[in-house]
Amino acid sequence: MFTLSPRQVHLDFHTSEKIPGIAEDFDPEVFAKTFKEAFVSSVTVFARCHHGWLYYPSERFPEMIHPNLVNRNLLLEQIDALHKYGINAPVYITVQWDYQAAKHHPEWLIRKKSGAHEGEPFSSPGFYQSLCVNTGYLEYLERITDEVMEMLGDKLDGLFFDIVGNRACTCAACRAEMEEKGIDYGDDAEVEKFAKFTMDRFKNRMSARVKAKKPDCSIFYNAGHVGPIVHDSSDAFTHFELESLPSGGWGYLHFPATARYARTLGKDCLGMTGKFHTSWGDFHSLKNQAALEFECFKMLSYGFASSVGDQLEPCGRLNPATYKLIGNVYRKFAEREEWARPSSPVTEAAVVTPEDEIKGGIPECIRGAAQMLEELAVQFDIIDTEYDFSGYKLIILPEGLKISEDYAAKLEAFARNGGKIISISDGGLCNGNYPAFFGADYSPHPEACDFAVANELIGKELWKGNEFVMQLSSAEITPKAGAEILMEASSPYFYRHGTSFCSHKYTPSSKSGYRPCVLKNNNVIIFAHRLFCEYFVYAPKWCKLMMRDAIEILVGKTMIKHNGPSTLQISLLEQPEKNRYTLHILTYIPVRKCSSFDIIEDSTPVYDLDISLALPKDIKSARLVPENIPVDINNGVLHIDFVDGYGIVELNY
Repeated sequence: MFTLSPRQVHLDFHTSEKIPGIAEDFDPEVFAKTFKEAFVSSVTVFARCHHGWLYYPSERFPEMIHPNLVNRNLLLEQIDALHKYGINAPVYITVQWDYQAAKHHPEWLIRKKSGAHEGEPFSSPGFYQSLCVNTGYLEYLERITDEVMEMLGDKLDGLFFDIVGNRACTCAACRAEMEEKGIDYGDDAEVEKFAKFTMDRFKNRMSARVKAKKPDCSIFYNAGHVGPIVHDSSDAFTHFELESLPSGGWGYLHFPATARYARTLGKDCLGMTGKFHTSWGDFHSLKNQAALEFECFKMLSYGFASSVGDQLEPCGRLNPATYKLIGNVYRKFAEREEWARPSSPVTEAAVVTPEDEIKGGIPECIRGAAQMLEELAVQFDIIDTEYDFSGYKLIILPEGLKISEDYAAKLEAFARNGGKIISISDGGLCNGNYPAFFGADYSPHPEACDFAVANELIGKELWKGNEFVMQLSSAEITPKAGAEILMEASSPYFYRHGTSFCSHKYTPSSKSGYRPCVLKNNNVIIFAHRLFCEYFVYAPKWCKLMMRDAIEILVGKTMIKHNGPSTLQISLLEQPEKNRYTLHILTYIPVRKCSSFDIIEDSTPVYDLDISLALPKDIKSARLVPENIPVDINNGVLHIDFVDGYGIVELNY
């Protein structure tokens, strides 16, 4: 398996032709030494940018070299200087955004159903007019890629192809091929399927071309998210890079959801954040160090490599403050990476994602599930329906997940052999109903909002008999013979419609009209309510406690429990060749200080932390690393006096 360099910088250089003296202050020695002193082990450098310009002495396209580039050998000098210090230098090539190509070749543009091109008007600032790889643009892109590879030869470490998304297109070339294949391009769903086919074909074709010239070249295609959409083209990738800038539109809920899926794909992964306070192009800003620590250490806690995005200023000189910041974080990262890389995640549960394999994008239920289960310290993966789930104790079927008869049969065999299943609302429907072994019938509940009543089984840490509002629509679950009702919900006096209303939000409970909202049938528990979506939208603690109680009923003691705050994050990895687990503890709290995104300004110390373990192997000794501080372990409980930011416990077996 291809193994990534652990501490990377992704160096953008999208630079306007209206700026003079491009790279006039570039000094290759200072450039490379700055990265070396910041503990950087790999830098993605640029051959071609979103403005459409080249940064190397192109013989095939000399007119596309940046017109104000002072040093025509910029790319080559960057790579040579980095290699001198033992730093890898994969090369960046833009794909679907190229401003010059879009301006001069309108026939290459992606066309919407209306005939308009995708992206902003040319009169607006930005290079977001998207290009179609089914057109003559593909040959242009291939010739540039070939030239870069031939020019660099053995110096080429890898290729990073950017902006490679599934974008529905009805340009002339796409329409012609769809007609040839008998595809109705008036059908939006069919056009989206064809777009995915087109991009999968492009990635496979380009990777075959690259590997024919340089078999050991790393290859990645970036679309800003890694999910089931990459399943059919995963062989085209040597690894996965998870772009996820929390302040840049992704948010802190994105990375855990995509990372827990990507790590099941059998390839090395890295997480990508940015040095920017906001996002790409925010040249003159610095992220708070605590935020960058959390984001990079979170990657390491999953066993991932790290990448921090930066953007080189037009003069070609790196910002010293940026690399003091990155160096402060990467020094700590380097001291700890031996306890994470290589490793395997240790998990007890899997959430089966309903993420669309054509359109992509993380559903609300998966974001809510990732947040809730991390707060409960459940060790889990996110998988798709192609993945073998037999190694897990618990399978969770979230809202919106529809399954085939074959998959239902596999789940039934899993449950029959002792596996546990939790279905959330309509999660796990097969042909419009629950599989027979669920012990219940499904129908949609016509209204939103009812009230779960806490009891000694579900909601046992809540006030017994108290009603807790569930604001989103739910399922009607009708138990069959043998199914046990674990919880009921009461109904409002009436539902809020037209002139029937009470107060500001919803009509309160009538203390009547009770219906089952949690059922258990053998090894299956069904929730009527959309627990994960509810948690994503409102984060009610009672939903989390209801899920915790259901897991305990089915599974018993989970692998990890702790007495710390809900903001504490714990990840368990195993390094079997070293006979050890490593327990990664993060104590940072994102805060909504502004209207745009969450901020981390400080780490948050946690004292007197007790962590209860129920692991597959007996633990002989424990210590905090790299500090080499012994940790007490009594009856399976670790006691740690103090963690501030990031702590790793080595558990030897």
